[in-house]
Amino acid sequence: MYSPDGVIMKQPVLSAALVFLAACSQDEFLQDASLNTDWDTYLGDPGRSHYSELSQITRENVSELELAWSYNSGELREGNSTMYTSPLIVDGILYGLSPKLVAFALNAATGEERWRYDPGGQGAAQRGLMWWEGNGETRLFYVAGRELIALDPLTGQPITAFGINGRLDLTPTEKTGPLFTSVPGIVFEDKLIMGFSTSESSTSHAGMIRAFSVLDGTEIWRFNSLPLTAGLGSETWEEGSLTLAGGANNWTGMTLDEERAMLFVPTGSATPDFYGASRSGDNLFANSLIALDAHTGAYRWHYQTVRHDLWDRDLPSPPTLVQLERNGVLIDGVAVTTKSGHLFLFNRDTGESLYEVYEVEALPSGLPGEEAAPTQPVSSVAFTRQEFDMTTRNQEAIDHVTSVIAPLDQRPWAPPTLNGILFYPAFDGGAEWGGSAYDPEGNKLILNAQEIGGIIRLYEIPVGFSNQGVYAENCGDCHGQDLAGTDIGPSLIDIADRLTTAEIRAILESGRGRMPAFETLSQIEINAINSYLRNPNQDRADEPSTEIDYAFAGYIRVRDHEDLPGNSPPWGTLNSIDLATGEIDWQINFGNYPSHPDLNYGAESYGGPVVTASGLIFIAATPDRKFRVYGTQDASLLWEYELPAAGFSTPAMYSIDGQQFVVIAAGGGRMGPPSGSEYLAFSLRQ
Repeated sequence: MYSPDGVIMKQPVLSAALVFLAACSQDEFLQDASLNTDWDTYLGDPGRSHYSELSQITRENVSELELAWSYNSGELREGNSTMYTSPLIVDGILYGLSPKLVAFALNAATGEERWRYDPGGQGAAQRGLMWWEGNGETRLFYVAGRELIALDPLTGQPITAFGINGRLDLTPTEKTGPLFTSVPGIVFEDKLIMGFSTSESSTSHAGMIRAFSVLDGTEIWRFNSLPLTAGLGSETWEEGSLTLAGGANNWTGMTLDEERAMLFVPTGSATPDFYGASRSGDNLFANSLIALDAHTGAYRWHYQTVRHDLWDRDLPSPPTLVQLERNGVLIDGVAVTTKSGHLFLFNRDTGESLYEVYEVEALPSGLPGEEAAPTQPVSSVAFTRQEFDMTTRNQEAIDHVTSVIAPLDQRPWAPPTLNGILFYPAFDGGAEWGGSAYDPEGNKLILNAQEIGGIIRLYEIPVGFSNQGVYAENCGDCHGQDLAGTDIGPSLIDIADRLTTAEIRAILESGRGRMPAFETLSQIEINAINSYLRNPNQDRADEPSTEIDYAFAGYIRVRDHEDLPGNSPPWGTLNSIDLATGEIDWQINFGNYPSHPDLNYGAESYGGPVVTASGLIFIAATPDRKFRVYGTQDASLLWEYELPAAGFSTPAMYSIDGQQFVVIAAGGGRMGPPSGSEYLAFSLRQ
């Protein structure tokens, strides 16, 4: 635990000066609030359009864009720190989060700090916050760990009337497995509508969408996206399987049509992931877009993009509300991008597909008990290639990749096997969680995408195997069978709140401090220890197996000898799609890998674009740490800036006293160092 060099850390205690400042009205604090433009909702608006009507920054003057201020939020996480927050800006005040989820408020014109609030402990990196105002009140919400926190935006102090002293535990009562939230929910009238993330294993919570009162945190309504026994959608599950299943949760955020009071909810895969013998059937409402009544949670319609998912093809980002014109008629649509690189487009009212969707034949599984879906729906609109194309970069790369993929089943829709399958695009897309932007000028969808192959390989879990047993044999002597620690080893209680699964695996494989590397542990044993540390109270996980089972061997991408994508370029793209026709207007290679900055083949990217009324696209997202501006019409690169760490977050756009700003969190932490904790705001040279 440390602070970056040069940062003066401030305690979350209100000084007399801060109390005085908090008592001042927003009008006193700002020069001219009438000239301010807010960014008071995650991704710009409830429709997740990533769009700003500001137009002061144009193609002609964007070269004059310069750093207006920067703010180091401090408190890097241990290990590979991340920070994905897209901040909110309301009445000239910017609200953001540090890597350790310390909330803060800044003067959005200068970056001067107003207050900080430390919730204590850590949780999953957050992509944003939530703002509510009504009846003369304002409240700021965000999630830290399992708790939804309510703060007074003026002081940064908890709203004690909400939950218990300003905190609401989001844990469902049905299971004790892992649960966290990383994406802001939807604010609608007096409700906070929330989903959550959970594990990919049998210990995962059953997915549900819940609406809570913004005033006190009481639950108002609930929709079970993993159906209750005999509930809506349960007919798509084999009898008895729902009692064991989990998932079908909303982990990536939701979208709201305020006028219709319609909520659009994308869902994850059902669990256990990758091997679905215990969950035979199509598995609604997993891998689906669900339309709900935002007032009541009542079901309107749904569309399932993958049946009985065996490839982790859950929907990765909030859908985008769009419009398109056909035959002179303006249609309100909702656009859904997928990890497979397809675009689905639906009529908001009816759920009717606005693009042709065809059924393709899938392949049967050879594993005991697994019943793969015989066909899968595929949209006629794709923004990535659908087949793996071997790299041609050099002979060493070709030879390496050839040897990697040779034993793999490379057929489309091949189900996972012990030997492994090659599937394309890989786990993170195609589309990823940054989401897409809607450009109303010509009704275009702007999105970044990535192209890299992935490997899914299963391993066999023998009879008599237990997670607790593996932990006890290898870790219990030093850390205690109860995880509470000994004189030799520290406590491991709640270690999942401090370290990621990947970080725990790295420690087991390489050691740390007095702890040696466990080089003799197999992948199955490492996964078992990880699972037990994350779910020590899950009885099912502790029971020795009575029959052979199968589990996922880990997320592996097809890379060459230099750790670059093993397929031919492009490896990452930025795209403009004509929504009326589904045709790609333009597609360019987007980003570079730091190890090979001059290839210009594109790179994986995480974080979305923002489009402005002046025809500009603002986006960071790439591992080369660049923040770029492109033109919407021709994808011409108009400006770029090297950030201190990669900006794997979506920018926020706002104005103060008529001056347009764009701000980005430079958190890094993916695809190698460095990690960062800075927010950087840019405006035209004054």
